[in-house]
Amino acid sequence: MTAEEAKRTLDKIIDDISKNPGNLVRNPRKDFTRDRKLPLNTMLRIIIHMQGGTLKEGLDHYDAGVDVTTSAFIQQRDKILPEMFETIFHKFCKHLECGNLYKGYRLLAVDGSTITIATDKNSDTYVYHENGNFEYNAFHLNAMFDLLNKYYTDVVIQSEPQRHEVKAALIMAKRMDLRQKTILICDRNYGSLNLLENIHRIPGLEYLIRVKNSWLTETRDMPMADIDTDIEFELRTTQTKEDRALRKAGKIKYISGHAKTGQATKMQESWEFESPFRMKLRIVRFSLDSGEYETIVTSLPRNRFPAAVIKELYHMRWAIETSFRDLKYTAGLSNLHTKKEAAALQEIYARLVMYNFSRSIIMSVAVDRKKPGKWIYQINVKHAVRHCREYFRHHGAGPPPDIVAEIAKAILPVRPGRTDPRKRDKRREFVWFTYRVA
Repeated sequence: MTAEEAKRTLDKIIDDISKNPGNLVRNPRKDFTRDRKLPLNTMLRIIIHMQGGTLKEGLDHYDAGVDVTTSAFIQQRDKILPEMFETIFHKFCKHLECGNLYKGYRLLAVDGSTITIATDKNSDTYVYHENGNFEYNAFHLNAMFDLLNKYYTDVVIQSEPQRHEVKAALIMAKRMDLRQKTILICDRNYGSLNLLENIHRIPGLEYLIRVKNSWLTETRDMPMADIDTDIEFELRTTQTKEDRALRKAGKIKYISGHAKTGQATKMQESWEFESPFRMKLRIVRFSLDSGEYETIVTSLPRNRFPAAVIKELYHMRWAIETSFRDLKYTAGLSNLHTKKEAAALQEIYARLVMYNFSRSIIMSVAVDRKKPGKWIYQINVKHAVRHCREYFRHHGAGPPPDIVAEIAKAILPVRPGRTDPRKRDKRREFVWFTYRVA
C-alpha cells in the first residue's frame, strides 16, 4: 500500500464513520448533531494524531486554527465511545496487505503487554500486591501481530487483574481472516491443550508454541538434547473410579471440562471437545547458544518444517516484542492524556491505528543502496513514524510532504549478532503511566 493509498483509505474510514456514528457515541440522538468547532471527524483525527506532550500542545500541533480550550476538547471526547476507535482499527486492518509470506504461510504472533493508567482503587483494573511494594491500575493488551508485514491484525484488551491470555488468543484465532495458510506463533504462556485443539480444527491454521520443558509428563521426562518426536495420550474430563486408576497408572490425563450448567469452569483451562479424546502432538527441543534448551509444540509437518526451521520460526517471534517497544515509545502509547479509563481505551486503539498506518507506509519504502558497503540498512522507525504522523495531519492546504523521500533519508545499519541482557524489574514489567493534560 502506497502512502497516498494508506492516507486516502484511513481518511475515508474516518469520514464515513463520522457521517453515521450510530451507537458509537454516548447519545446518538444528540452528540455531534450540531455544528461545533470540534466536529466528530476532527476529534477522531486529533486523537489518532496525538503524541507526547500536553493536550494543548497536541491541539496546537494538529492545527493552530483549532481555537478551543482543553476543557472543551475533553467534553467532546467524552461523547465518543472507545468502540469507535476499535471499529476504525479493524476497518483499516482489512485494507492492509499481507504479501510477505514464509513458504506460502502468513506468520502471526500473539503476545501480551501491560499498559498502566491513572490509579483508581475502585476500578476493576486496580492491581494491589499484598506485600505492599506497589499498586497500580492497568489494561492488558493482547495483540496479534503479522511478523513479516509488520502490523497488528487484531487485539483484545482486558483489565490487568482479570487478564487471560489463552482466552484472548482463542478469541482472536476464531475471528481470524484466513486469506491464506497461517502459522500462529506464541510464547510459553499459551501452552493450553484446549487452545491447541481449537487451532488444529480451524482449516488453514497451524501453531508453533513454546512450552515449559516440564509442560507435560512426557516433555518433563525427555532428555535435555536435540529432539524431534511425537507424543500421544488420551484426555478425559470424567473422574470415575476407572478413570482415577488409569490416570494413576499414567495411561490417561485428566482435563477439566465444562460444568453441567454449560458454563466454563474457573480453571485456567477447560476442555471444549469430546471425552475421551486421543491427542497427538509433535514436540521439538533444541539447544540455545547459552546451553539452555527450549521446547516447542507444533502442528507443522516434519517434512516441510524440520527442527532447524522450527527454531528459526520461533526466533522470528521476537518481532512482536520490538513492536510493543515501538508502540509504547515511538507511537506514544506510554504518554496518555487522560485519567478516565474510557478515554485511555480511545488512545490505545488510536495508537494502534497510527502504528499500522505508519507501518503500511514504511513497508512501501525501499532502502536505496547506491554502492556496496559494510552494512545492510533499514528504516529508522522512530524517524519514520514522526513523518507519517505529520503526513496524516496534512489537510490539503498546499502540497503534501514527500513522505517516501523523508523516510528514505534516515536509515540505520543492521548489525547482526548484537545482544543486550534484558533488564527487568522483578516487581513490575510495565511502563509507568504518564498523564498530560495542560
